[in-house]
Amino acid sequence: MERQTVFQSSTYEQRVIGIMRRLPLERALQLVDFARFLESELTKKNDGWVDKEKAETGEGICASEEKWDKSFAKPEAKCVMRKMAREALEDYRAGRTTDIAITKDGRLAPV
Repeated sequence: MERQTVFQSSTYEQRVIGIMRRLPLERALQLVDFARFLESELTKKNDGWVDKEKAETGEGICASEEKWDKSFAKPEAKCVMRKMAREALEDYRAGRTTDIAITKDGRLAPV
């Protein structure tokens, strides 16, 4: 089973590398930023950032909102969020966005 996981990871890595090589520099940097975001989310989950048993209770939702509020209150977070919002609006106005929908299995897919 471990061998299959290693092979699968290698396949995914090669796929991401191939995509990255075709992207303009700015988009490649965004891909790296997104990968870092995903990595940080994994770390937060492992550090108890998300407690699945409490996540959907009123108490869990309030605790999660407090953590997000504290994270977004930092000056550097506000700067990053403003930049991301400007970039998203620019992409939308330039027609570089795609509508998405949630599939039956809970994944995001282009409409």
